[in-house]
Formats: sequence, C-alpha cells, structure tokens
Amino acid sequence: MSFWSIFGKTAISDTGETIQKIDDTFSVSTTGTTYTTMGDTTMGSDGSVYNKMGSFSSDGSIRMGAGSTGIGAIFNDDDA
Repeated sequence: MSFWSIFGKTAISDTGETIQKIDDTFSVSTTGTTYTTMGDTTMGSDGSVYNKMGSFSSDGSIRMGAGSTGIGAIFNDDDA
C-alpha cells in the first residue's frame, strides 16, 4: 500500500502519483483517474468506490493528519 503526504488540496504518494482536490466533490489524479465524492462515498472513473468511516475508508486506508495510507478516500477529512 502506498503512503500519501497531504498538503492542503494536493496529495503526493511515495510512488510519485499526485491527486489534486479541485473542490469538495471532485479530484483528479496524475494517472488520469477522476474522483467524485457524494456524502461519504467517493467513486473513481476507474470503477473504484470508497466509503468514508471516520478517519478510515472501506479500502483499508487511514487518514492520519497530513498523511494517509492508500488514497485516504481522497484525503478523508473536511479540511482538505
């Protein structure tokens, strides 16, 4: 699983992938995947679906302050 460093509306993984959070509902990855968030559910254009559960996500990722494992369900907090 990758580790992400989160800087405001941008997250950079240890593999070099970057996700830019455009607004509260839309994010874009450098891999070309777009993510749409509706409530506690985030859907990727690649068919992925993530459900937020507090600091955790259904893909097993965990948001920990300025870092997360996995994609942290697209940063997984209201401050990003």
